[in-house]
Amino acid sequence: MEYLYDLHVHSSECSKCAHSTLIEMVKAYKDAGYAGFAITNHFLRGYSWIPAEYTWEQKMHCYWDPYIEAKKLADELDIDLLFGIEENYGMGQEVLFYGIDLDFLLANPDMCDIPIEQLCKRVRAYGGFSSHAHPFRDRDYIPKDYKRMDISYLDGLEIYNASNKNPENLQAEELMKEAGLKFTAGSDNHMTWSLERGNVGGLIFDHRIRTSKELCDALKSGEGRLYKKEADR
Repeated sequence: MEYLYDLHVHSSECSKCAHSTLIEMVKAYKDAGYAGFAITNHFLRGYSWIPAEYTWEQKMHCYWDPYIEAKKLADELDIDLLFGIEENYGMGQEVLFYGIDLDFLLANPDMCDIPIEQLCKRVRAYGGFSSHAHPFRDRDYIPKDYKRMDISYLDGLEIYNASNKNPENLQAEELMKEAGLKFTAGSDNHMTWSLERGNVGGLIFDHRIRTSKELCDALKSGEGRLYKKEADR
């Protein structure tokens, strides 16, 4: 059996750029034949709607509570919903964090203030996994001469992002091999109809990934095969 997972998905509860709710995403991914996906909404320094005046606890519940509510439906539909975030470090450089939960978020109220290498260490110590999202994305809003992020403290690179151009993804895959890192892949979807239009991407596993721990264990061991949209195959 093969089980397909999208490891980069946004929803409108937290990400300003998203157009579909997490409940809608769960239904869409089930209908599209996925075994599951990870919700990786933009975190506080990214394109997030979370009010600045909220307490840290209130902010974290804005991320966690929609996940818990959507997971009830996911369990009913027998699709695996996993939790993650995507944090912004400027100049289009963003990092996906998997394997964290509400307890981790509440215990680290300084996570937006500490250097990324320190956060990566905390996430790793918690059993989680960090991956540079779309490392070679080329967009008008990203300066051409910016200093690239030091990837030595990361666990992996997103080597396929369905919203990127193929040369950008190929560069990411080459860097991943050179650096000896693991890999992730996803669609970077922000709305349900992207699936209908063929904006697909992710990893295929030989077994179900039912928990965040199982996902991180699989990523750390290098499991998974790339799944790409038809034009990139």
